[in-house]
Amino acid sequence: MSILRYCLDRRVLAVLGVIGLAVVVLAPGTLGATLPVLFLAACPLSMIVMAVVMGRSAMPATAATSDTESLPAELDELAARQRRLESELAAAEATVAGVKTPAKPSAGWSPSEGR
Repeated sequence: MSILRYCLDRRVLAVLGVIGLAVVVLAPGTLGATLPVLFLAACPLSMIVMAVVMGRSAMPATAATSDTESLPAELDELAARQRRLESELAAAEATVAGVKTPAKPSAGWSPSEGR
């Protein structure tokens, strides 16, 4: 029974309960035909409601209220970041190029000393 707590949304069950009460009050003769439909509708409707609620909570608040005024500042910030990363990449490439070219050994150095 505890698994139903995760499967069924309380809001959907409340609405279906209100519909069931309305059927009992307004058309009591159709209760036998309406009750199975309400039971079958509970699970899919709950899943839809939960998906909508989770989708809304997953959206960042900044994406929903994006200003076009802040876009130029964000673009400038991204351009500065790109320039900084390009200079870091150039420095790293220069370092790698310097490591690949062996330095000339000094006069007092021999290959056996490096081991």
